[in-house]
Amino acid sequence: MFQKFPALKLVVIESGFTWLPTLLWRTNKTWRGVRPEVPWIDRPPAEIVREHVRLTLQPVDVPRTDPHILARTLEHIGSDRMLLFSTDYPHWQFDGEDVLPDGLSGDAVRRLLIDNALDTYPRLRDEAVMGDTTAVTQEAVR
Repeated sequence: MFQKFPALKLVVIESGFTWLPTLLWRTNKTWRGVRPEVPWIDRPPAEIVREHVRLTLQPVDVPRTDPHILARTLEHIGSDRMLLFSTDYPHWQFDGEDVLPDGLSGDAVRRLLIDNALDTYPRLRDEAVMGDTTAVTQEAVR
């Protein structure tokens, strides 16, 4: 699908993300074994996923007491471009003001809050460049 639509992005919401390193490892391992049978997959599946799939931050399914676990998970994912900011509002398990997990660097927070969304949704960047988006915003609210 991504070969046919190279600009396509898939955003997975409210699914957590700590399962992703295992999935990336398993898909690469399986691909290496069946590579001759799927010649249209021209690079490791983990690379394709990192380029085209985005996940939302909530729920953060790592213990809050140990920020090193989050850092290790993000390191195993292998990309700081895959997570998009989200909250779980209005669900009952909403984190309130503690929506950003501990242990993220300033650069990681900026990517999470701003850069990754602009890369995923280029139209947001285009509207910001246009200048005054009041009319566009008001139209979107209607």
